Amino acid sequence: MLESEYFLGIDAGATKTTILVVDSKGKIIFETKKDNLSHRHLTEKQFVNTLDEITLSIKFPLRFSCFAFAGMDTEEEEKKISKMIKKSKFGKMIKSDFIVVNDIETVLPSVDAENGVAAIAGTGSAFFAVNKNKTFKASGVGYLLADQGSGYFIGLKVLRAAVKSNDGRGKKTILEKMVFNRLKISSVEELVDYIYTGNLKKQIAEFAPLTEKALEKKDLVAREILNSAVDEIEGGIKAVVKRAGLKGNFKIALTGSVFTNKFIIKNITPRIKKLFPKAEIFVVKNSAIGAAKLAIKGVK
Repeated sequence: MLESEYFLGIDAGATKTTILVVDSKGKIIFETKKDNLSHRHLTEKQFVNTLDEITLSIKFPLRFSCFAFAGMDTEEEEKKISKMIKKSKFGKMIKSDFIVVNDIETVLPSVDAENGVAAIAGTGSAFFAVNKNKTFKASGVGYLLADQGSGYFIGLKVLRAAVKSNDGRGKKTILEKMVFNRLKISSVEELVDYIYTGNLKKQIAEFAPLTEKALEKKDLVAREILNSAVDEIEGGIKAVVKRAGLKGNFKIALTGSVFTNKFIIKNITPRIKKLFPKAEIFVVKNSAIGAAKLAIKGVK
């Protein structure tokens, strides 16, 4: 492999997309971010146009590329995405080889682990374990069926708590005022107008960070919401560890915006350590690195 060869890793989430170009040693040569490149939330035209914009920002001849997509679970989805990539300027102008994977498959490579657990809690959530080339997955089937412990999960609880507080049906919480202030509104009716338009999952997830600010003011409802998210994350990790039969020393990689919440990290880490004392816990801030490493691996 020549040192002048370049490899592309793209982590396409429901909220934002990270693009990395690395050399053959894995050194980052170029990095940028774009809005979401979601096959579920964009039309084919929007998807191709967004990828065209990404392609124009890449000034390196690519040997191999890896696209990682949140929520890509079936062979049919993989074929659909590959077809759209080939229709874009990436497919027509760069003409490099590429692979398409679920974004959770990039997390363990980010910490150079072949076996272990990956937990994603961003806009959505998913849990993934690998043991001796066998893979096991939990959650990651969309916000109607799963996504517990995710930004969407937390954001929805924030909004419901705010509505119940406003109605008088639930505990009074500062989250009510915070939601109204964030949108510059004064009624639940105005909140309804906002929520039921646009990208529902993304818009709801954007309210998740309010919990940390409310917790600083000792809001008990915010604490309950965050504790429920910790419970769900712990449950997802336990499920895939058990199914994979992982024992002893293995890596657990956590990634996604939820893990930037200090309360979540402070509470999930000791729980994981208690369950799996020999496990090494990592917080992956940029899993596009794992996508780039898979791209390098693709030509070996």
